[in-house]
Amino acid sequence: AEFEAASAGVPAVVVAVAGRSNGLGPVVAGNTVLPVINCPPLKADWGAEDVWSSLRMPSAMGCSTVLDADNAALACARVIALQEPVVWSKIKARQCLNQLALMDADEKH
Repeated sequence: AEFEAASAGVPAVVVAVAGRSNGLGPVVAGNTVLPVINCPPLKADWGAEDVWSSLRMPSAMGCSTVLDADNAALACARVIALQEPVVWSKIKARQCLNQLALMDADEKH
């Protein structure tokens, strides 16, 4: 399926969300050429220990770990934006609005 998507020009990113060991991302990254982003669901009780299986991985896995779901979605959008001008434009507009908001906040202080 990944080859068909790539050959058809469909941009794709895999987001791996798995609790406890969080080893899903490295396993998927070892079995696909698509970009893989780990987004482990951290919880207060074991999150600090569980995240290590997403951060310390074997060589040549090539996946990223993003701890916040919104930022994982933004990372996916940025990958897709490389081939989709509408997505690129929306990201760029959001960045510009953030810059204007920061400039406005600076002027008020």
